[in-house]
Amino acid sequence: MNVFSTSFDYQGRLEKVRKLMDERDIDATLVHLWPNQYYISGMYQPLPWYPVECNFNTEQPLIVFRDPAKEPIFLITSLTGNGLKEGTWIKDVRFVDRETGGRMNWSDYVAEVLKENGVHEGAIGIEEEVCVISTFRQLQSSLPKAQFKAADEIFQVARTVKEPEEIELIKESVLIAEASLQAGMETSGVGVPESEIIKAAEIEAKRRGAVREVETMCQSGIRTAHHRAMASNWKKVDENDLVMIDIGVVYKGYGSDLTRTWIVGKATAAQNKIADDLARAHEKALNAMKPGAIIGEVIEAGNSELRNAGFSNEGHASLSSTAGRGYVGIHGIGLGPMHDPPHVEYRSHELQSGMTCAVSGTARFAGFTIRFEDDVVVVPGGIELINKKIPWKL
Repeated sequence: MNVFSTSFDYQGRLEKVRKLMDERDIDATLVHLWPNQYYISGMYQPLPWYPVECNFNTEQPLIVFRDPAKEPIFLITSLTGNGLKEGTWIKDVRFVDRETGGRMNWSDYVAEVLKENGVHEGAIGIEEEVCVISTFRQLQSSLPKAQFKAADEIFQVARTVKEPEEIELIKESVLIAEASLQAGMETSGVGVPESEIIKAAEIEAKRRGAVREVETMCQSGIRTAHHRAMASNWKKVDENDLVMIDIGVVYKGYGSDLTRTWIVGKATAAQNKIADDLARAHEKALNAMKPGAIIGEVIEAGNSELRNAGFSNEGHASLSSTAGRGYVGIHGIGLGPMHDPPHVEYRSHELQSGMTCAVSGTARFAGFTIRFEDDVVVVPGGIELINKKIPWKL
């Protein structure tokens, strides 16, 4: 039983991954990315070490075989072993440091396991987007006759459509994020530092059961023009400042992503118009979302509305800009931990029932940004808006 007491159809997931491996002619896949390990094994890593820190303790992979007769094998070291064994359904869990007495390089042990299963000279899948060069070089050295193939798409495809149990966890994550965002908004006021606003949001998230925050960004005034920035200790909210929070939390392994912008004081007529324009474009995008819709066409439905309102969808805002850059964005939410499939670049993909997505509307200027973001689940005939309490108003 894992730390969250969650249980999923792991055999169904394994069959899905094996089918995708078969389509790509991959004999065995080495799984290093911790959300993918959690998806297959049920074990949630308390700290996502790899690829942030690469060493003997963190580079041990979960091995999945294409052959249904070969069960997955989880390689670990004593550092994380007991926690992993209590959290996974996988029976073949091997303590590499104990079995080798510390005398064998981890990649040589991987080669031994693959040889034991007759695939050491076959096609080996690796997560190219996470596998660092030093890890890959060790694998090449230990498996000189293997053919390495990219396996990232396997998990991206497998994880895109969520199971009913996953959707329920994502919904709870969204509701926690919404309550946390509300707590931050209620804390904001003239003279309050950005760091205090986001602290209030994070405390509320933890109080409601979140295990960690995905991204808790808060900016006020001119700092809202930053694309990515943490809350500062030194910037305090001024009268009539725009304040923006972008927040996501992880609940039982599943994440959310919400954004709201509001004003501490009184908004100008121009600011209110921008918020209204974004809300209208957002509504156009949501109305276009349904199974079978092309993601790029949904985005265009929103972007065309913004162009009609005088925004540019391209380039960057400049000091001479009178309208700024306005655009609609869509990305998946789920295991992530920040973004999940479908990723932001998947504009040619079709929406499917069971996808969970964040839909945002953004207007960027040289001196400020106004941004809103909601979380939805695609259902037959359209979408269900998960968060519902905080309007798109300044």
